Amino acid sequence: MGKKRSFFHRPMKIRGQMYAIYAAALLIPLTILGIMLMSTGSRMLREHALAVLEADNRRVRTLLSEVTTQAYSISEDVFFDNELKQVLTREYTAYSDFIAAANGSGRLDDLLYGNQEIGHIHIYTDNPTVKNYKQFRLVTEEVAAAPWYTQALDSSGAFWTSIREDTYGNDSSNLCLVRRLVLPDSSWRAVMVVRLSDSYIRSRIDSTSVVDAIDLDAGGIVYSSKKGWYEQPLPVELDTEDAFFRFSGEVEVEGTKYFATVSTLQLNKTNCRLHICTLDNSGFASIRSIRGNWTLLLVLAVMVPGVILFFFADYFARRVMLLRKEMHKARHQEPDMLATFSGNDELTEAFEDLKVMVQDIKEKDAKMYEAELHAQELRSVQQAMEYKMLASQINPHYLYNTLETIRMKALTTGSREVADSVKILGKTLRYVQENTGTAFTSLRRELEHVENYLAIQKLRFGERINHTVTIQPELDTEGYSMLPLLLQPVVENAVVHGLEARDGIGIISIVILREGERLKITVRDNGTGMTHEELQKVREMLEKDSVDPRSSIALYNIHRRIRLSCGTEFGLELESEPGRGTAVTLYLPADSTNITF
Repeated sequence: MGKKRSFFHRPMKIRGQMYAIYAAALLIPLTILGIMLMSTGSRMLREHALAVLEADNRRVRTLLSEVTTQAYSISEDVFFDNELKQVLTREYTAYSDFIAAANGSGRLDDLLYGNQEIGHIHIYTDNPTVKNYKQFRLVTEEVAAAPWYTQALDSSGAFWTSIREDTYGNDSSNLCLVRRLVLPDSSWRAVMVVRLSDSYIRSRIDSTSVVDAIDLDAGGIVYSSKKGWYEQPLPVELDTEDAFFRFSGEVEVEGTKYFATVSTLQLNKTNCRLHICTLDNSGFASIRSIRGNWTLLLVLAVMVPGVILFFFADYFARRVMLLRKEMHKARHQEPDMLATFSGNDELTEAFEDLKVMVQDIKEKDAKMYEAELHAQELRSVQQAMEYKMLASQINPHYLYNTLETIRMKALTTGSREVADSVKILGKTLRYVQENTGTAFTSLRRELEHVENYLAIQKLRFGERINHTVTIQPELDTEGYSMLPLLLQPVVENAVVHGLEARDGIGIISIVILREGERLKITVRDNGTGMTHEELQKVREMLEKDSVDPRSSIALYNIHRRIRLSCGTEFGLELESEPGRGTAVTLYLPADSTNITF
């Protein structure tokens, strides 16, 4: 009589082994893992929802920081506008006198035109001879009693507040920067109100699912994507003692649960703070949907294999021996072993799928290689298109000014001067036409185009504009090839921004010389120059990937074109001092054959 085997050493049929393996390796672990994944997934979805919300909150905070900082900068321009102060301190005997003085001070119009984020700029004054016209407002009893007006008169600095205003029949409350204007040697007082554009902020902030609300100094909501929330407290309790209060979590508003993120923005050069609240309730629906889907998948993942295993365990057992035979063939490297493997079961399909997968991998590798080549080609085409686009963006406004100048000359003289003007303009137009879409021109032709432009400007300004051109003697201007339409926009920039506002004789000097492996072209003017902040702003603009199309982009285009064609070690450099003028230096390869046209 043989030795009796224990339970764990008894032989087990393939069906029993499959059932045991199913329970041990799939059923129990998958159930535990599914529960853990649902819990972890829900937590991750919550964290992701909050992370997305925090990113949107940062976007809104950045936008508001830019808008409020720009509003403060505008208030600085108005605060130091002596011409405006003269308008406010004069006594007018006639309404027409005030209208003429107001129209002559166009700084407020310029600031409004160039800044879409500003709804309006109002100057309130108690000068009884000033009338309600354009941005000027006479202080009424209602305004004089308004808290923001009395606070402005008692304050030496600027502050932010919410002011109600009836705009075309709509009573709305908007965020406003209020600041008292100092009127020297005058008993009258003036207060400036810079009102942010609610529609502009809404167009930049609003999204389809996220609710944004902005609170000013814990005094109530001054902006919300939901109109009914204005002047209501934020749905999150604020800690007013914390200057950098932040919150991320869940809140309930009007019976609806939201994910909420709150951050604090200290407004530029004021003691005011904005609390920016971003809410979204779509995340809860996503979490419920994911939980339901995961539960269904878990049930299917457990049940379907069990059913399949139940019906096909016996079939698998009978196919094992055949599979073992094929494995022996594979072991002995018989080339035709798959030809004898008959049947139509999962093992066969898996093997056939494997063959297809291997073939697919080979084909996909080939396609990926082709796609990479195609992507490289597209990048090259895109770079060329970007180059052409940048080259086509040169500002032609000076041509229209020239036509107007020639027209005026014709009206006053009607002689030789008009013919010369038309001739110069014809050369300018011909050069622009010939070089639009072309890859290169010579340095000599580019300098001739600059001479023509300056000749036209001399017709406009007379002896106010003069220029000199200094070229290193050994330089071959005819043989040096360069990108077309590079120098004229720089010279135009010097005339428009440097010399037009300057009293007296203006001088533009162009110096061209070679420094090592670089050709250095410096255009210098003795115009008004720029402050350090303005110069830094222009330098930062040159390094951006794109610029605001409303702004002057001539220098940006030139800088980008040079870098695209010559490399990042070339481009523009700027130097400027207030009252001393500006110098713009173009650095190009000394050998023009190194330029990619």
